[in-house]
Amino acid sequence: MAPVEFTVSGGEGSPLEHIAALVPRVSLVVVTDPGGWAQVSRGLTVGGTICAAIPTRMRVLRFAVLDLRHFPSAAALPSISDVPGDVVALHDTRTWDSSPVVAALRGLGRPVVLFTAVHTWVSGLDPASVLMGWSTPHVVLAAPVTRGEGRVEDVLWQFRELERRGMVRYTPLPQPPAPDDRAVAVVVAPPGATQGVAGALRPGAEYEVWVHVGPHAARLPADVELRAVLCMSGRDVQAEPFVLPAEGASPWVSFPVTTPYAAARWSGFLVIYAGAVPVHAQQVVLPVGAGEVKTTPRFRLSRTFADLPPWTTRVASLLVLGPGALVATGGAAPSWIPLDAGYRRSVLNPSVLNPSGLDPWYGKDFPAYCADLAALAREGAALYSRLFADRALPELIRAAARSTGRPAGVVVAGADFDPVPWPLVYDLPFAEGPYRLCASVGHFGPFGAGGEVPAHCPVPDHGGNVVCPFGFWGLSTVLEQPVGPVVWQVSDRPRPFEVSMAVDPGMDRTLTERHAAELMSMVPPEAVSSAYVSPSELGHALADEAMDVVHLHFREGFLDAEEIERWEREGVWPRPHWPTRKPLVVATSPVQELVRAFVRHGAAGVLSPEVAVPQDMAGWVTGMVLARLAAGFGAGEALRQTRWEMLGRGNVLGLAYTLNASADLRLRR
Repeated sequence: MAPVEFTVSGGEGSPLEHIAALVPRVSLVVVTDPGGWAQVSRGLTVGGTICAAIPTRMRVLRFAVLDLRHFPSAAALPSISDVPGDVVALHDTRTWDSSPVVAALRGLGRPVVLFTAVHTWVSGLDPASVLMGWSTPHVVLAAPVTRGEGRVEDVLWQFRELERRGMVRYTPLPQPPAPDDRAVAVVVAPPGATQGVAGALRPGAEYEVWVHVGPHAARLPADVELRAVLCMSGRDVQAEPFVLPAEGASPWVSFPVTTPYAAARWSGFLVIYAGAVPVHAQQVVLPVGAGEVKTTPRFRLSRTFADLPPWTTRVASLLVLGPGALVATGGAAPSWIPLDAGYRRSVLNPSVLNPSGLDPWYGKDFPAYCADLAALAREGAALYSRLFADRALPELIRAAARSTGRPAGVVVAGADFDPVPWPLVYDLPFAEGPYRLCASVGHFGPFGAGGEVPAHCPVPDHGGNVVCPFGFWGLSTVLEQPVGPVVWQVSDRPRPFEVSMAVDPGMDRTLTERHAAELMSMVPPEAVSSAYVSPSELGHALADEAMDVVHLHFREGFLDAEEIERWEREGVWPRPHWPTRKPLVVATSPVQELVRAFVRHGAAGVLSPEVAVPQDMAGWVTGMVLARLAAGFGAGEALRQTRWEMLGRGNVLGLAYTLNASADLRLRR
């Protein structure tokens, strides 16, 4: 068989992403990609078959997997026709001719992906097939224009020759379609009925509220265990578990309700939980006396439910819904707690969170550090007492840390304004009057022994009025406060780490230079680009997908949400904005009013202080966080470790920082 003629192009991304873009348009992909095969064949036993679901940026690929190397001949192969999957993934063998097997499988209708060595000749190629290899940092694609045989080695040689001549043509990956939100339906019906009520409900009558998660084109990697929670005004919170299958819709879940005795627009919330984490919330209004049933989406951590990770480290969540929050811990039905805007004012004030008195190394001596810690503990304990009626949640957090050996995860979610500075919540009893210091105060404070911070306080006794850094949620837990659909990685492409620093021209120039020097002492200097910009110039500077971190070195109030909306409205920002490289926005001043605007326009999240912090110190803090992100830490653990490092210098201001993003957010996976 003669060698095929082919055209060569390059592309960014991974081979599996290009496979997702090519099939089913092509029926055979011959690829050299050991890393991709390792993903596809994970869990495959010798002589067996598996179905593997691999999420890619394009879609979830479902493979029926078989390794031909496990068998002495084609006659010994097991049947793969009954293994589910959109694509058949085979690993080639050198001991016998696999081309008849590949041809037969192509004839059955499913595309075939043949993983093979770079120098192996593969026959049966035609214009409906593709050869694929890897020449860092590009995926190399060869489209045959004739029939015959070929090998990836020749494709790579031709690509490198064209690259040397500057004649390479690049094939971009198509942009994945914006996911439509998976529908969550609510229907009200009389008990035992088979269809819902179209209009108003009778006062004081019994009904059932049916809940149903609809189908979606985005398949789930596996069945997902979820929990529906209904909390109607004036009624107990109800919870029902259900399973959302990998394909199709969930079964209906029903809740019995008794309507109020007076005509009213009876409101409440429906929340879908994965473990202890709320992934979908909507307001439900039931028309008692007159009107129609109405539902309004309020919050989503996932639009499709197809990208939910295992939330095993999250032991509790707080879903902020208007003047209250739902507290969930996984097993029992969630409970309501009240929220008050005064919580923020009581804790976030200079007399408590004291930014003054720092030395040139952004630290304080031991007495000043202890005084700051005690003042925060006093306010944080009062805050806890106003929020919670008992100590069940702290006990759960500490039990999880002891059993797993890692800090417990706590999620604070919601699309509404959050009035609580959650990192400053102090969950050990503390009141006015004499107090004692836990040994951890000295051990992890200035001039202490330091060392690796454990998942929980190593001191067992916390009785009485005690100050312990592990009492603060910002230090004892990995705390995340996402405001929208979560992002797990800034970019899935292998590229250098890049930070774009935008500076307010009104900032002190000397302190700005010190800030930049602090930052570049902790991350590679070549990774940082900086410029003085006005608000209008900032929109153009952030229009492209050219950075992993947007570092805003601004005065508070320098930028407002309306300016960001104007960039989108007037076409300064393309649509969609930041579709594939979703930067983390790191600010040096409070930007709570900008968080939702940035996330809505493509950012992975925002990290910023809740109060004004010293300008030069902000560079030190940013550098510590970014250095840990660059080292592969998730954003939540990076911030937690930074807080502890600051505490080692007697600086408690790390507790003023909030992460409005997933704790698992990483630069790359």
